[in-house]
Amino acid sequence: MCDNVCVYKKNNYIYYNEETIYDVYSNRHLQGEHNLNNIAFVMAVASILNLNLKKAQDTINNFKPLEHRLEYVGKYNDIEYYNDSIATIPEATINGIETLKNVNTVIIGGKDRGVDLSGLVDYLKTSNVENIICLPKTGHDMAKQLKNKKTYTVNNLEEAVCIAKKVTQKNTICLLSPAASSYGYFKNFEERGNLYKSLVRKN
Repeated sequence: MCDNVCVYKKNNYIYYNEETIYDVYSNRHLQGEHNLNNIAFVMAVASILNLNLKKAQDTINNFKPLEHRLEYVGKYNDIEYYNDSIATIPEATINGIETLKNVNTVIIGGKDRGVDLSGLVDYLKTSNVENIICLPKTGHDMAKQLKNKKTYTVNNLEEAVCIAKKVTQKNTICLLSPAASSYGYFKNFEERGNLYKSLVRKN
């Protein structure tokens, strides 16, 4: 039990003291444990201030996150596609995979800025991600270290999406999460993400 104010998660619900204030399985756009923690405190404040909890929950569930940050592109041929082009460091890619959980294919790689990629390589070696599609330059470097995994070395995003459509298992996720900068190949991460979305939506 908690003294005074207590916010906690139990049995798939968030509680404020003993009151149920949010169902964690609500259909929301904000994914990930970090967002769930934020939701818990927002709902707790709404409860403390005696605000309408239904309206608060609806506002949270309808809130759209930043474009290119674990952005849901759509479901095509029973494959769900997510655009995480804003993920330009290894930790962001790992977080994205952990958040979505059902990632069967990940597309990685971009400009080599000298960032240490060993943590991402180690993570992918033991992850459940089946297909790793590797863009230049960092993706090609990581592919050499992922010999125990199914990797595909490609030259551009067009090739990457084409392969992803063929190899990703149905009822799973294909995630673009480069863990690298777009510069040298794209004007910025937005251009990269927009091209990915366009390619995904093509037949």
